Amino acid sequence: MPCLSLPVKRLALLSLVLVSTAWGQTDIREIVRKSIVNYERAWKAQVNWAWTQTDTTASDDKEEVDVSEFVPLYGTPYERLIEKNGHPLTAEEQRVENHKYRKALKERERESPSERAARILKFENGRAFILEVPEAYNFELLGEETLDGRPAWVIGMKPRPGFVPTVAHAAMLEHIEGKLWIDKEDVQWAKAEAHVTETISIGWILARIGPGARFGVEQIRVANGLWMPKTLTIAGTAHVLLVHAKRLDERLAYSDYHEVDSASAEKR
Repeated sequence: MPCLSLPVKRLALLSLVLVSTAWGQTDIREIVRKSIVNYERAWKAQVNWAWTQTDTTASDDKEEVDVSEFVPLYGTPYERLIEKNGHPLTAEEQRVENHKYRKALKERERESPSERAARILKFENGRAFILEVPEAYNFELLGEETLDGRPAWVIGMKPRPGFVPTVAHAAMLEHIEGKLWIDKEDVQWAKAEAHVTETISIGWILARIGPGARFGVEQIRVANGLWMPKTLTIAGTAHVLLVHAKRLDERLAYSDYHEVDSASAEKR
């Protein structure tokens, strides 16, 4: 799913008939609802963690790889480019990144309490549509698989007729269907796959993503009960500014997760 951030691998089928008999639709929805609560908790916990992101984008037979580090900066993550097009930054590019960081640091240091709260709320609301998932879909328990040695429920998702979105971006859920792999012990998303069934719009005129576009998320357990993204993949076609058709082929890989003291990060 897009922004989503706003997810890990497992295999091995178990008695589908027995599992389907044991679990009703309401139970499956409750599993999904609990997984959303845990997903949000992990998302908010990111403000106390640092990590590295490798962004690989392919288009027109050309591949670009950018590497960034994310660090907490007064309540929300700050992205700092450390490699561009597969190469270390030049002295000038490093100077620009340092300038951008110092500027962001000063701006956040000078924020009033209300300004900081508004910035943090905007960061959190960017993924608020995830909270609508339990009501936006009908779910089907497809069975169980083992991912990285851990059992997970495999749950199919199809848009629920009559769903009325209540938050920004949630309307696009009616044009997306897919599957969730939910870790049975932690009730966390281990993996998610989705595809677009009808054109979805991002913003008024920013872009439209066409049918057939596919999204994949894998997550990794970084601490007791805490899961964070491992990979995010996007493949499909978008019309940017409703005119220019652009092939989407992007893979984000996340690594080197480590918990940090916000105060120490802000002194960097």
